[in-house]
Amino acid sequence: MAGLRTGTASGRPTATGAKMTDATALAARVRAEEADTVATVEEAISRCEQLNPTINAIVVDTFGSARTQAAEQAGGGHRDGLLAGVPIALKDLFCPVEGEPAYQGNCRLAELDHRYSETGAVARRWAEAGAISIGHSHSPELGGGQCPGAAETMLYGPTRNPWNTDHTVLGSSGGAAAAVAAGIVPIAHASDGGGSIRIPASANGLVGLKPSRGRISSAPAGEGWGGGTTDGAVALTVRDAALALDVLAGPEPGDPYVPAHPAPADGYVAEVGQSPGQLRIGVSSTIPFEDTDPFCTQAAEAAASLLDGLGHCVEQALPEAMATNDYMYDYVRIMRASATATMRSFESVLGRPWGEDDMEPVAWINYQRGAKISGADILASRERLHLFTRRLVQWWNPQPGTGDGFDLLLTPTLGLVPPPVGYLVDGDERTLVRRLAKVTPYLPQFNVSGQPAISVPLGTPEGMSPEGLPIGVQLVAAPGREDVLLRVAAQMEQAAPWSGRRPPVHATN
Repeated sequence: MAGLRTGTASGRPTATGAKMTDATALAARVRAEEADTVATVEEAISRCEQLNPTINAIVVDTFGSARTQAAEQAGGGHRDGLLAGVPIALKDLFCPVEGEPAYQGNCRLAELDHRYSETGAVARRWAEAGAISIGHSHSPELGGGQCPGAAETMLYGPTRNPWNTDHTVLGSSGGAAAAVAAGIVPIAHASDGGGSIRIPASANGLVGLKPSRGRISSAPAGEGWGGGTTDGAVALTVRDAALALDVLAGPEPGDPYVPAHPAPADGYVAEVGQSPGQLRIGVSSTIPFEDTDPFCTQAAEAAASLLDGLGHCVEQALPEAMATNDYMYDYVRIMRASATATMRSFESVLGRPWGEDDMEPVAWINYQRGAKISGADILASRERLHLFTRRLVQWWNPQPGTGDGFDLLLTPTLGLVPPPVGYLVDGDERTLVRRLAKVTPYLPQFNVSGQPAISVPLGTPEGMSPEGLPIGVQLVAAPGREDVLLRVAAQMEQAAPWSGRRPPVHATN
């Protein structure tokens, strides 16, 4: 089985001034031949070998192929790409690269050394832009496992938060976020079906943009969780989040969805630093159906004050459709049915049906429940979710006499500060469902609606908990308006910078 190596190789070249920075700056230096591609990759591998035993962010190394790609790029391949020479990590969950391990955090697939048979659109676009993957980042078993909100599997153990290793990175893109926060790589692939980009971005002090439905192709797959999932990235800076979107956005033949608004003609990076104008921003630092940790509430209120000071019209408001979480009954039904269908697709690899001993306990419960959901049940749930979406997105559309017509919604990203390791995996199924609901009351709505949403750190005292853990805030825009999110997030980054913060577990320490 492929696994992360330890120790330090000898005879490595030294980069000429290649230091840990954001992906945008590093790629610019590679293109200008001020940094050596081979050296940047070797340094990322060295950082991984140094830090990964502490945080367990990378669970499958691809050091060999990374070195090969770096050497090829040094010889001229993809050296002019937007991410030329930038080391990244790909999530260990349905991000296929032909010939690489496809374990998805599952013990049986790992025992069989299951491999991908083709390369998907997302991995191909990373590579075409010049990014070089050094490994696969930790995520829950088959996207769910004991809990989709935790990067803690029976196969690999827990990923630990670089800011406080007693606490979880959350998930599902937890390994990706830990790798970026600790400085192993400056940017990493992530995906989001219920908050899985935004959750770990908040917990690790990063920028996490969930793009609009249809913005990034999921080819060769059609859709995930009824159109609720999307790929993306976790990043150090807003400009890196925009850069990743420029790299990944675009259709593939046969895609089932088209974003509601086209991408900017000059790309998303060009939006960073542009004035958004005066926007109407609704803020809700609490939500009716779930308690919110006071520190998360304070962070949202501090962000509201910051945006008010930047000249926006900020007022207390919450879409009526968010007053309850009734929609989750139908979304969970879609999740379970989709997960069961996906797992059945692996039975040809196993050579038999899945059994209870083949997966984590809660995953087995959900697999069995998903198998009992009928096609009629799925269609009924999808129709109710479409109706929910129409009610929700109306809040962003001006209608005479309704008071709607907001540009952005501001909320806490999470309902809790990052809890201790084990919080989301130790317990019975009912307990874990309740705990996950407390973490994510503000997030899955926008997977259902397909709206873009971004979690950003807060460079004020309210952006850190007493335990030294980051607390992010979420901005949500109308369908297709990632450009608005990036403009405002960049304003916040400039007004209250977070780039000077480093966790105790970091490559520069």
